[in-house]
Amino acid sequence: MIKEIAEDLYKMQRIALDEIDNSSDHSITSQRKLRVQTASTFLSLLKEKVLDYSFTSQEEEINFFKVIKPKFSSLLIFYSNVERLEFDKPEGGLLHLKGYYESELKTIKRFFEGNRQIYAYYRSEDDYLDSQLFLRGVSDTPRWLCKVRVDQDERFSTAGDYIYARIIATEQIARYLEAAIAGVDFHPFSGDDIETKWTGESINLLEMAYGIYQTAQVNNGKIGLAELVRKFEKVFNVNIGRPYRRFSEIKQRKRLSRTKYLDEMVKSINKKIDDEDAFRPNLKG
Repeated sequence: MIKEIAEDLYKMQRIALDEIDNSSDHSITSQRKLRVQTASTFLSLLKEKVLDYSFTSQEEEINFFKVIKPKFSSLLIFYSNVERLEFDKPEGGLLHLKGYYESELKTIKRFFEGNRQIYAYYRSEDDYLDSQLFLRGVSDTPRWLCKVRVDQDERFSTAGDYIYARIIATEQIARYLEAAIAGVDFHPFSGDDIETKWTGESINLLEMAYGIYQTAQVNNGKIGLAELVRKFEKVFNVNIGRPYRRFSEIKQRKRLSRTKYLDEMVKSINKKIDDEDAFRPNLKG
């Protein structure tokens, strides 16, 4: 189904964007351009998948153009706007830039005021207009509701999918600007529900939970082991079982290290450091 295909693509996209964010090989300006290029590439990949796919029902098509495609489009809109904002901003410190950011926030406010009806529909999560807004080839679209429409390819667009994407992106841009004014870091789309599933052995996750618990890394150590394990199970969609009973599996390791998985993690991280250092040019001499 297209939902599963799109979810896999979106996970790959977020991983690619995270790699750009964490890379030290590119300047800040280059990172911005790479984010835009990455978002554009994955939106194109999604389009290719959809054009080769036949929706099984109107409900599936509506869900795609109402929920799935806007997730991809909003990333492209967001990163494109951030690139523009950073390119246009005046030189100076935070106090000097505050007026610039506040002016951009006023523009965002005007956008929401000018599209208050569709924004209200979006926020209310209503569905009574979905067949007009999120199905392709509809002739009686509510143009009074959708004042912004992009019809570059009618095979891959509806009356409402772009404005939904723009709303999502604009909300993120507003938070980006507010964070810039406050001088704090901002991580866009951090609330996206990307399903994370632990695909390794569950005993490895338990081993890591014990390490975190024994070193009091969460809530200054004021959390029970069972509660911590339940948190891990929820985040990673895995069943670990009763931690105290399963701890015997770790204790019974004899020939191999008892902390086998943690040792593998240490080895893997050290290898990454060594590999990166090996390719770092020697600037001395």
